[in-house]
Amino acid sequence: MGKREEEKKPRRAADFYATIDPDAIVPKLVDHLRGKTYAEPCYGDGDLEDQLMEVAVCKWRSDVRETVGSSKVMDALEIKRQDLQNIDYIVTNPPYDWRLLKPLLDHLPTLKPTWLLLPADMMHNKRMGPYMKRCAWVLSVGRLYWMDNEIKGVDNYAWYRFHDFDYGYDTRFVGR
Repeated sequence: MGKREEEKKPRRAADFYATIDPDAIVPKLVDHLRGKTYAEPCYGDGDLEDQLMEVAVCKWRSDVRETVGSSKVMDALEIKRQDLQNIDYIVTNPPYDWRLLKPLLDHLPTLKPTWLLLPADMMHNKRMGPYMKRCAWVLSVGRLYWMDNEIKGVDNYAWYRFHDFDYGYDTRFVGR
């Protein structure tokens, strides 16, 4: 039985899967973010900020729904460059549904260098080709859990750092 042969489960509303697995924060990501500031435009319940608290300072929080904490109720596509003054990066675990993700890939890197936690296999899809030309780093994470039962899923994940320009160099891959 292959990993995709199980019964297809319905997706959560707004494709919301909290970043609760501490394995999502890999050492190389910490190296890039240490002492920096960032915006979290897909804030959810703040789990990613909780995990990065010892490393970097979250100065902007927003989500499409009302959330725990002090985040703004705002679609990430409405964020403007002036909203993110004095912020070094955008760091988020976005929705993976292509209808939601593609506009984020088009918009967020125009504001600041953007770290996105995405399925590792995504870089191999044809539709990601133009985006991978703007990707400077891919940091391997491995399998993660998204439910409180702490059972790892069947997919591998990675942090991708995108820019608003064709990077002009080969993407740097960092394994586990």
